[in-house]
Amino acid sequence: MACLETKPQMYSTWWSKMMKNPLKIDSSEPQNNDGKMNAEIDSPSAERVDVKEAEKKISSLKNLLKRDPQAADFKWSLFIAACHTYRHDSCLKPFPPMYTKNETRDIEALREAIEVIPPLAIMYERLEDPKAYENHKSTIDLLYWVLITLRDPHIKSVNKNLYETILNKVPSELSAVKPNLIFQVVSPNQSTKEERWKATTQSHSTFFAYHGSRLENFHSIVHYGIQQHMSKNGIFGTGIYLSSELGVSLRWSPVGYGWGGSMLGSEISCIALCELVNHPDVKKGDSDDANNSVRMAIGKKIPNKYYLAINSDLVRVRYLLVYSQDFGISRRTQSNGLVGWFKQNKFLTLVLGYVVLLVSVGLTNNKNVEKYYKFLIQKIGLD
Repeated sequence: MACLETKPQMYSTWWSKMMKNPLKIDSSEPQNNDGKMNAEIDSPSAERVDVKEAEKKISSLKNLLKRDPQAADFKWSLFIAACHTYRHDSCLKPFPPMYTKNETRDIEALREAIEVIPPLAIMYERLEDPKAYENHKSTIDLLYWVLITLRDPHIKSVNKNLYETILNKVPSELSAVKPNLIFQVVSPNQSTKEERWKATTQSHSTFFAYHGSRLENFHSIVHYGIQQHMSKNGIFGTGIYLSSELGVSLRWSPVGYGWGGSMLGSEISCIALCELVNHPDVKKGDSDDANNSVRMAIGKKIPNKYYLAINSDLVRVRYLLVYSQDFGISRRTQSNGLVGWFKQNKFLTLVLGYVVLLVSVGLTNNKNVEKYYKFLIQKIGLD
């Protein structure tokens, strides 16, 4: 696996090569490998490879990695984050069926499998090998399931020119840090959820708001939406909490560890930009309408700039806002040497500065140092 420091160059080379060479799918039947297994093959039995199925998976993965590598990388990072959390029973939904035996989830086998999967740029190069499926079957099967099979809904990158338009969907009064990337969550028009949503919005208007959550929750959120029963009970009642201020939701989205091989960086945070139905079950804070506010038995009312949806069917995730310190760093910034190192190691810089200060104070109070200093000044003056 390539070191994180060399990823920008690695992805630049990969992207240039993809743009120069058209996709070529080798249709020849994979040959036997003389009984030798690659380190990534963990299939328990030597199954006969279905050539057409193998070609389909390889072709689909290559097309996706060429068309939208950022979205594929991000979706894989969300899956990895859900795999590594201790709450995988609730976060890792849906769960890959190839790691389920007798209705028991083999999370340890899954974690071992993802450990050997290289950055997607390297994986793209391996897919060019005529024996790719034979040598990397388990890896290809898992990537295909996460990135291709789970396509309802699917994630796609948003052009940077549209970022401001998307953020303006929520009229905010407070300033907040802008995301590095924005991805759109797209559902097929013919899906049951989308049809049910359209039926509801025929009699009600909609509006947008932000929802913050931990990184490991977003694999499930993308595929099942924000579920009311998954949300913690807040002081204003049970439901899905949202806000009209990006800065408010950012507090609920701490930086999480995704995937070490990600082109976006291993540490990222995520905010969901949701569309809500203007319905009585979506309670608005600081409202003059008594029917559209929540007052608990303890007498507390939802504060201004907050929303509480007590029905998860009234909330749809439309965009995902991603924050990453590693992504978007130019080569010039990386090559700034000492200055760049200080910026990336602020705490250590502070400690070193404190040590230098202590040493300086100690030296100024040292008589020998003072004597030598005076001697040096006199010598310079004479010269």
